[in-house]
Amino acid sequence: MDEKMGNWLEMDKGTCESPSLGFASRKTLQVAYRGDQQSITFRKFKLVVEQGPEVGKEFIIDRERTRVGSAPDNDLIIEHETISRYHLEIVATEAGHRIRDLDSTNGVQLDGTWVMDALLHPRARLRLGDVVILYQPLKDRVEVPLSSNTSFGAMLGHSVRMRALFRLVERVVSNDSTLLITGETGTGKGLLAEQIHRFSHRSKEAFQVVDCSTIPPNLMESELFGHVKGAFTGALSTQPGAFQQADGGTVFLDEIGELLPPMQTKLLRVIESKQVRPVGSPDDVKVDVRIIAATNRNLKAEVAAKHFREDLYFRLNVIELAIPALRERKDDIPHLARAFLDELTGDERHLDESAMRLLLNHTWPGNVRELRNVIERVARLADDKVIQRESLLATAAIQADKMPKSTQACLDGDIPIASAKELFEKEYLMALLKRHEENVTEAAKAAGIHRQSLHRLLRKHGLRSSPKPKPRFAEQAPAVHGMGI
Repeated sequence: MDEKMGNWLEMDKGTCESPSLGFASRKTLQVAYRGDQQSITFRKFKLVVEQGPEVGKEFIIDRERTRVGSAPDNDLIIEHETISRYHLEIVATEAGHRIRDLDSTNGVQLDGTWVMDALLHPRARLRLGDVVILYQPLKDRVEVPLSSNTSFGAMLGHSVRMRALFRLVERVVSNDSTLLITGETGTGKGLLAEQIHRFSHRSKEAFQVVDCSTIPPNLMESELFGHVKGAFTGALSTQPGAFQQADGGTVFLDEIGELLPPMQTKLLRVIESKQVRPVGSPDDVKVDVRIIAATNRNLKAEVAAKHFREDLYFRLNVIELAIPALRERKDDIPHLARAFLDELTGDERHLDESAMRLLLNHTWPGNVRELRNVIERVARLADDKVIQRESLLATAAIQADKMPKSTQACLDGDIPIASAKELFEKEYLMALLKRHEENVTEAAKAAGIHRQSLHRLLRKHGLRSSPKPKPRFAEQAPAVHGMGI
């Protein structure tokens, strides 16, 4: 198994940091200054296999994000029948190392408790199926330089996370590597792809966008590769597809995770051969394009579920550019809000402290796109030059958190603590299900627990979920153009 470990190193015993050294009070991820150079640093950690294959082996992790599973492209490969292909990931955050279950079959237990998303503590034990791994943070750190820029073209980012992303983008923008941009809806995947094309050596040629979530499957092949006259009913003339139209430039395949398997196979052939075959034509046409793909799906989980071809995933994911959610980069909210407001009002209006605090406390499920919509709505509907919290609430641009009366009774000390805990837990679960449209899997992710644990809590309080079916091809919301979207 050692040959598959990539950047993993055998370690000497006695180098790990003890809880007595105050690890909990020190950030796992932080910004360090060395003269004029600013960088992001994160702690190394070790994992010890205590049960399962390679029992007794100890490995040092020297990266910010680590994936564990049985597939050969994981950072830690555990070949066992109870381990999913992509089982979990461990990410360095300012609060500590955080684990996240990647929709594994057998789930993840942290010290005997099922979890979906949780912070690790020194000597935490993780159970993945029949495999047990001990986690321990180390004193040593890894340093990654940050970009000195707080923007990349029209994309803004003062936060550490965004400047680390900009540093990577600046390194890949001038070459022709295939890129996979990942991130939640509204984080700015399309804008990043457009800016990469804008600053690349292909910028004078076409930038063709194909939204794989909105094109009917029976039209997808023609959309991508074109067709010849008479190829099908209604094909009155020969039409080039996106790849031919972008020859010399860039093709942006948005929401690539929505592409159905038959088209995945044809796209893989095009990537490998650099040729397309228009529908109805016996001949191939050479094309010279850079491919940038984007998705809000977990493509590794889609590969594990056999919804997405593994070989196509490897071809697309030469370099991954992961855009953080807005809730993970709240340092950017004041800068983005001011930029949007200046763009809309010409630097004539601004947000006061109470309004900005409301924006900072919001969870932003719609990310940067939602923030821009909020600012645009209040700019159009509010008359005050100084926009206050009340203006945001009055225009229904953003909602203040409302506290149920029963929760207030808990805070007022009007009921026993045991009853307060039960009451709050039930109301929390009801609100959690409502926010996630009764989808237990999504609700469990948000709560940071395993879905089995959430099911047990729901049964405990007599609650039931009725998840709504999620169509594979959802109606696409209209694009919103502007900075940071």
